[in-house]
Amino acid sequence: MNQVRASKLIAIVITSLCVMAMCSLGFWQLDRMAQKQQRIASITEKQGKESVSLIDALSMKEPEDRVVTFEGTPNGDKVLLLDNQIHEQRVGYDVLAPVQTNAGWVLVNYGWLPAPDLSRSLPAVKISHHSQQFEGVVSQPSHNPLVKETLTSASRFPARIQQISISTASELLSLNLLPYVVVLTAKNDLFVRRYNSVVMPPEKHLGYAIQWFGLAIAAALIGGFAIMKKGRQYE
Repeated sequence: MNQVRASKLIAIVITSLCVMAMCSLGFWQLDRMAQKQQRIASITEKQGKESVSLIDALSMKEPEDRVVTFEGTPNGDKVLLLDNQIHEQRVGYDVLAPVQTNAGWVLVNYGWLPAPDLSRSLPAVKISHHSQQFEGVVSQPSHNPLVKETLTSASRFPARIQQISISTASELLSLNLLPYVVVLTAKNDLFVRRYNSVVMPPEKHLGYAIQWFGLAIAAALIGGFAIMKKGRQYE
């Protein structure tokens, strides 16, 4: 009987741990949903205002998602291509280049270009070297721990990168870059302009939360039924 009780206790502990873990993931997804809703509200408020200069935006407490206009001179010889960017089910690259402004050097995302073929060749990119007016949105690059940067030094440009890291880009370009990226939004014939402020909408987080809570309920029912059935066998 002691062995039966120990077996039932182990089953109860395992089932409880699984249910608690799934519930925790469900609540985490609900928390992420709330964060995304707040972020979208903040973005809507910021982008509903008039555009400001880049230097004014950077003096603000939270410059992210601010619409900016500024004049700058690009260095078209040092182009970075962000790999594995999908647009309308096609693989391509986001084109980034450093631009010298009155606020300093800033990395500018010119937009998306399709990959020329499936052989991993790089697209031909032409960036003007002339001083010009820019319009875009201030963005702060996020770090994805699942993506590993393979480029440690660049002797040739354009250079392929796996994710946007300001510190890595500063080393590759030999420039002291501002800690933000400006994503251009004005229509352009050469690049596809797309500003994705929120990659995953709140509704998806709600869907994932429901799935985790559903799995928790299923685990509790299956575990409880198995424990009850095992107990009856030894009565």
